[in-house]
Amino acid sequence: MSTVNTPAGLDQADGLRTLFGDISNRVICLACALDPDTIVHVGHGTAQALKNAGQRTLMIDETPLADRKTMSGFLYPTKYDLGQVFINSVSLNKSIRHIEENFWYATSTKLRHLFEERRAKLPNLDERLKAINLELDYILFATSDPDFNIVNFLGTSIQRILIASPEFDSLSMAMNMLRQFSIYHSDIPIPVLILGGTEEEGQSAFEKLQHAAKQAMSIELEMLGWIKAIQASRVIIDPEDFSVTTPTDGPAKEFVLPTGFFKSIVTSITK
Repeated sequence: MSTVNTPAGLDQADGLRTLFGDISNRVICLACALDPDTIVHVGHGTAQALKNAGQRTLMIDETPLADRKTMSGFLYPTKYDLGQVFINSVSLNKSIRHIEENFWYATSTKLRHLFEERRAKLPNLDERLKAINLELDYILFATSDPDFNIVNFLGTSIQRILIASPEFDSLSMAMNMLRQFSIYHSDIPIPVLILGGTEEEGQSAFEKLQHAAKQAMSIELEMLGWIKAIQASRVIIDPEDFSVTTPTDGPAKEFVLPTGFFKSIVTSITK
């Protein structure tokens, strides 16, 4: 059995960074066939779980403010967007916030538009991080649109995880995401996590996705698990008189994510 000896005071991840300084940061693409607010919570909760496991993690938040229904702003205030970095209008270190030990945060709501305008340019984020000597273990990207070109702006070492619910609309979104995944021509099965419904509904949803993905795109899926999660009704609380009203736009409900949800994702990422 081979072992890696690391200098005193370094954990295994630090040791690998020391031995292999040019190793790529792994991009974790969480393709979420869920509502926008839940996607933000999925990304943040997973980033926190990785941070707590000692993994140096950069969370990229790309959900536009206009799509968020239960939060009024970004999780952490930022002055610059990663999209501005890819048109070379600001330096990378100005767009990334170091929130706490092992956890960095950046927004990327402008990149897609700049790419469509053909203004966004390489090198990718991984190479830019190396240029400023910011060593990370993971770049975490939770999205409802895992477009091949956008994900490739983040790095080349990409791990994909699909998250969906048993509902028809969610499964339809998931199939569109799998079409994007098919561009990678990878033989590695894509892990799928089913959120909500009953366990029987979760298994049935996975089997539908598995059959459709194999028949239409020759993609193999791997059942990461089913997570029991409730959907709570969304409400709006008036900050002046604290009155509660029902929102008139956006999804009527959102998922309340249990701790086991993030444990399942982190286990898949770090195994």
